[in-house]
Amino acid sequence: MRTLACILLLIAVPVGLTAQVESDIASPQKRMAVLDLVRRLLTTKPVEGGAAEIAQNNPFIPKQPATESQESSVSPVPVTGLGDHDLLTTIAANIAPSGTIKLGDTQILLFGQKKLKVGDSIPIIFQGTTYELQITNIERTSYTLRLNKEEITRPIKSSK
Repeated sequence: MRTLACILLLIAVPVGLTAQVESDIASPQKRMAVLDLVRRLLTTKPVEGGAAEIAQNNPFIPKQPATESQESSVSPVPVTGLGDHDLLTTIAANIAPSGTIKLGDTQILLFGQKKLKVGDSIPIIFQGTTYELQITNIERTSYTLRLNKEEITRPIKSSK
């Protein structure tokens, strides 16, 4: 048994010594190719466009609202001399909540990520004037708004 172990040892040691060990380090040619690629990618290029073109293509600068030609084609209807009820009706037509939820016994009106409860006010700018509409009631399918002493109940329309 001992002879068998010695024979195996005599065969295994020379085979192990003649085997080539692969290096984890890349060859100098491969390293130079990688360094050239890195230099090429990190080199800055001169800006070709002007400041206006850069600002126009910048995704972090919001686009300007409609141009003057578009604004002139849609003329706002003047609302001078409207009573509170007519004004509330006109403003409330432009308010579109996304839904309601009920937490415990509190109803909450949703406007996207904004959550409003009964008694909260909604600041609305209408024709250059800011109006504070107060939420007086929230139901599952409708809500009530108050402006001064006038109230209006509006349905919550599903967005499809």
